[in-house]
Amino acid sequence: MTLENKIFKNLKNKNLTLATVESATGGYLSYLLTKIPGSSTIFKGSFVVYSLDSKNKLFKLPKNLLQETQGVSKEVAAYLAEKIRKKLKTNIGISVVGFAGPTAKKGIKVGTTFLAISDKERIFVTSAVIDGSRDKVRKKTAKLAAEILYQYLKTL
Repeated sequence: MTLENKIFKNLKNKNLTLATVESATGGYLSYLLTKIPGSSTIFKGSFVVYSLDSKNKLFKLPKNLLQETQGVSKEVAAYLAEKIRKKLKTNIGISVVGFAGPTAKKGIKVGTTFLAISDKERIFVTSAVIDGSRDKVRKKTAKLAAEILYQYLKTL
């Protein structure tokens, strides 16, 4: 059974719904989660907020935080995960932000990503540095996010 199937089965068995907001992965996490026939019963939608402007306009992320972090931080990831969960009225919200390359904010390594998962009880945030080309960073980050989501779901 694929990881995506395990996630789908776990969400379905627990009667939970999910929404995502992605930046660095450009929608690849949503692609992975919607490969399963019938996924619309648990996956309610996604936003790809690639620019700082879209993060601000769609999610009211404060401009000072966006400019200070270039939209990539634990705080931004947590904020977006919580907001997507509330916006689409799902049980779980997940967000992924990061620097896929070829450049990153001064002092931060290319491949730095932050992932947050929100449910009504808590917000879990983690980070990773993914090596590889821009495309590999995006795909590896989405797959890592799916793995972390699966592990998170096992704790519910």
